[in-house]
Amino acid sequence: MPEYKNKPYWQVGVSKPHIPIQNLPQNLPKSVDVVIIGAGFTGLATALHLLRAGQTVALFDAMSIGDGASGRNGGMVGPSLHKLGLDGLTRKYGAEKAMAILQEGMNAISYFKNFIEKENINCDLQMTGRFRGVNNKKALETVIRDSENLMTLDGFRFDVIERGDVPSEIGSDLYHGGVVYHQDGGLNPFKLQCELVRKVLSLGGVLFENTPVGTTQKKPGGIQVETPEGTILAKNVVVASNGYTKRFAPGTRRYFSKRLLPLTSAMIATEELPKETIDRLFPNKRMHGGNHRLVQYYRASPDHKRVLFGARGTDARDRASINGPVLKMHLCKIFPELEKVKVDYSWSGKVAYTFDHAPHLGEHDGLYFAMGYCGSGVTRTIYLAQKLAKRILGEDGYETAFDDLPFETKPFYSGTPWFMPPLLKWHSFLDQIEGN
Repeated sequence: MPEYKNKPYWQVGVSKPHIPIQNLPQNLPKSVDVVIIGAGFTGLATALHLLRAGQTVALFDAMSIGDGASGRNGGMVGPSLHKLGLDGLTRKYGAEKAMAILQEGMNAISYFKNFIEKENINCDLQMTGRFRGVNNKKALETVIRDSENLMTLDGFRFDVIERGDVPSEIGSDLYHGGVVYHQDGGLNPFKLQCELVRKVLSLGGVLFENTPVGTTQKKPGGIQVETPEGTILAKNVVVASNGYTKRFAPGTRRYFSKRLLPLTSAMIATEELPKETIDRLFPNKRMHGGNHRLVQYYRASPDHKRVLFGARGTDARDRASINGPVLKMHLCKIFPELEKVKVDYSWSGKVAYTFDHAPHLGEHDGLYFAMGYCGSGVTRTIYLAQKLAKRILGEDGYETAFDDLPFETKPFYSGTPWFMPPLLKWHSFLDQIEGN
């Protein structure tokens, strides 16, 4: 069995910000304006806006910074267009609402790029676009038609890549053609998270690592929040725990965990490769994905020295030794020449899907929330965090097309998607027989 470094490649050579040892009973504030549960992108970006508005904020994370999905994801940014597509959304909500939902994705990427520039955040952001490959003529016709239907979205641009031009985009014989989405790009997500932590701390935010939050109860004057170090009273509470909502507080906040499907997203990073190999595999250094049912995403590392590949994990557990060989197998179907290349890093984290494939934000029973990014959270988190902060502060401009979508659950679902492993295996089987 190959041995891997069971840590995200993103952390290599990156200094984690100094976080004061807060999680001691004597350091717990008696009260704050806002308690935020979860210190990933959503929690940190929400805290940033609230602190600048003069609010006092305490963040609690059940893990260390970088151990959740915000610091372990694929590092791809884009408009996060809805899985159902324009046709599916139109059937469900009507044409006007469908376009409004899709436009939110374009608004998110526009806001995100401006945010990174305005905040002067160094996170290796490279807006090189994304190539979506397809393996047959019919699939190419479908993806072209779907893309043409999106041209009314403000900021959306794409190019068709015919079969003869595929080598100009990717060094693989797998694809019949594809499209390039020009509004996409990539970054180092751990660097982004660390930069957000530094900004929050510099503004007076209090951050407690390895401190899971227990129950929250309405009390005179606010909401009492239980932690291992004691209780804290907050005027408002934000739930920003996404894919870890049930794992660290299984008996609390059931409204949210019953509406989220936590899935394992796994990644590998190869050993360093010669420049000519990377240039041949990724001529334009774009982000990449195909039309696989089993979601796959891959790219060159920001320094253009390694290949990074991600897909769904084999099960709900984070097991580098199990996920690593499976992902390497899928990678070599795309790039057979990497068969003998060593994998250095294998890691995973939890993302959260929803039953309607859309993110949700708002307020429930006194708790504010933003969650359910469906595997496309880098831009959505930053964008929706400022919308949520505006809502909490009572400011104008907090509205989104997601606000009135019902946050659905299913009968007898308790927050553990036991049905997903066999479904993923079925999707993998269909990909195999279709040549993906």
